[in-house]
Amino acid sequence: MNTTVVGALGAGRARVDGRGRVRPTDQSWQLDWWIGAEDRWHRAVDEVTVRQSHIESAPVVETAMRVPGGDAVQRVYGADSAGTVVVEIENGSAVPFVAAIALAPAAEPEGQLRSLALDGNRLRVDGATTLQLPRPPGRWAVGDAAGLAFEHVRDGRAQEGRLPDATEPGGRLEAALLFPLAHRATLRVALAPADEIDLASLPSANEVARAWAAQLNRGLRVDLPDPVLSRAMQGARAAVLVGGRDVAALEDWGFDSEAAAAWSRLSWRRRRQARRRPKRPAPWDRVRGWVETAPTGVLRPEDAGPFLLDLRSLLAHEAGDGVDLLTDLPPAWLGRDLEVHQAPTRAAGAVSYAVRWHGERPALLWDCEQATTLRVPGVDPSWSTGERAGEALLAPVSPYSSVRGDSS
Repeated sequence: MNTTVVGALGAGRARVDGRGRVRPTDQSWQLDWWIGAEDRWHRAVDEVTVRQSHIESAPVVETAMRVPGGDAVQRVYGADSAGTVVVEIENGSAVPFVAAIALAPAAEPEGQLRSLALDGNRLRVDGATTLQLPRPPGRWAVGDAAGLAFEHVRDGRAQEGRLPDATEPGGRLEAALLFPLAHRATLRVALAPADEIDLASLPSANEVARAWAAQLNRGLRVDLPDPVLSRAMQGARAAVLVGGRDVAALEDWGFDSEAAAAWSRLSWRRRRQARRRPKRPAPWDRVRGWVETAPTGVLRPEDAGPFLLDLRSLLAHEAGDGVDLLTDLPPAWLGRDLEVHQAPTRAAGAVSYAVRWHGERPALLWDCEQATTLRVPGVDPSWSTGERAGEALLAPVSPYSSVRGDSS
């Protein structure tokens, strides 16, 4: 199941899986969400009506689950540079329901949860991470075996009153905190390293998404004719910014300050590895393959960097004495415009170009900071130039197979 890392720039604080389960970084437990609707209790991990998306391709994860009368919607995002992660549940249905914040050992074999201690509106989990609540839960259930807390809730055996401190040395502790939610109401909790947080002062999911849009408007920017690939690209750019470790991808996509910070954290051996680039550009089939592994359009965090390197090499590849632009031309891009802005290169500084079509003939417009040899082997293998800027009408592209050359 694909996951998304959420957090601030260079500071991933939690992973969110395809069902909205949240696992804080370096913790062995996870936070889940359940909905008590008119008909029954719904767990996102079990329901077929669950849909997940990112708001504006930012690391702001929205997971919707169908319940009677509408949707229950969960949102997870990093709220600040201090490491706060917000988890919201909105009642988008026409009737009230009960939202449960469920804590349990992580799904992996090493998952453990040993202790819970409630102090006012702060729940300390395993003595470290604080879960800030808007108020104490109206009802709760605690279990010391897999699935026991859900059984208590499902069977109507959740208890009222103050949640007692709980420990389970074997790490099998589970708990569910229940909060009634009126129509259109939203429950907000936060995972935070601080002892106390003003939940109302934290930014909304849309505000965080807008802030990420500004961040993603830096560096190498690409206007692709493929919306699915565009979404994957934007999500991958956000993922490497949150992760802060993919030095090569950060460099090749123009995130200079983040790349410099990442360099400072690398060992000498890792720096040597990070300097290496493929001698040949990635063909379109490989770039497309990355996206096909992600049915929702969201790549795994560990795939974001390699995918961006392959896409970058297809769009602008440094080849010895110059730069090859658009090294492979996907069939679906024939006759469709393309723009690449501020691709950082060693040979020519920042390179920008656009492809415009006049029937079966593409026109190339380019602008480089420094003059170098430019080629477009995926479009017209016979063309090259040493001019720093200009435009040219290239050879007709028909059929597609005639221009791919040996780049495939």
